[in-house]
Amino acid sequence: MPDKNNEHPRMNQGLGRLRGKVAIVTGADSGIGRATARLFALEGAKVVCVDIEERGDPRVDHLITNDGGQAVFLKADVSQEPGCKSMVSAAKENYGGLDILFLNAGTGVRQKIHEMSNEAWDHVIQLNLYGIYHGVRAALPLFMDQGYGNIICTASSLGVLASPRYPAYSATKAGIINLTRQLAVDYGPEVRVNCICPGPIDTNRVREFPPRARPVTDEQKTASEKRVAGLHRLGLSEEVAYCVLFLASDESSYVTGHALVVDGGQTISAQ
Repeated sequence: MPDKNNEHPRMNQGLGRLRGKVAIVTGADSGIGRATARLFALEGAKVVCVDIEERGDPRVDHLITNDGGQAVFLKADVSQEPGCKSMVSAAKENYGGLDILFLNAGTGVRQKIHEMSNEAWDHVIQLNLYGIYHGVRAALPLFMDQGYGNIICTASSLGVLASPRYPAYSATKAGIINLTRQLAVDYGPEVRVNCICPGPIDTNRVREFPPRARPVTDEQKTASEKRVAGLHRLGLSEEVAYCVLFLASDESSYVTGHALVVDGGQTISAQ
């Protein structure tokens, strides 16, 4: 049964779905990335946890080792090529290879396009799209050489919906969805590539430009819940993590080029 007192109350003990696998998770010390890194380790994977700063208490690798798993933490900027190369090197140096690449790091800026500075626009594009570009390019030589690999990217329900004052974010997330399809065509059958499209998720951090923590008011949370047409609540990070786990495991062996929507029903209504 789930432990209701920990930070991921819907997370169960692992069933060994990723036993013997090595995984990289970017944006790993908060939100969806933190839950997924922890779940991967509970399922038997050795995890390279990548983030641009230490965000969690305890830090995600310590959370994993406290669970009895194996993980290392790498501070890196994955919007740049050197950061992505360093994380693949860390996987090889610490664990001898790489099987799963979860490119999750991302950001957004709430401004209409005429209000945005070039700096703000470029920041979102650089992390959300170039983070995928550099991450994939860093891992592909290894995947192609060994003849297998699994890539999962974080897109968003806002890759298929518009949202007020979110042009750069929505554009990049739509781009990730179609880039996922393109990569699946270009690198299959050896490499499977999928993405997740989370809806509103109840995390304790809201990223802006520059990234910073901002408390979400009860009114904002209630408004977000009302927009979720089916379940009428925000999702939990671990609920998304279980969907990432499905795509990372052999249970999804016939799934590639797919955008898995995890939104509680947000996208089923035009309201």
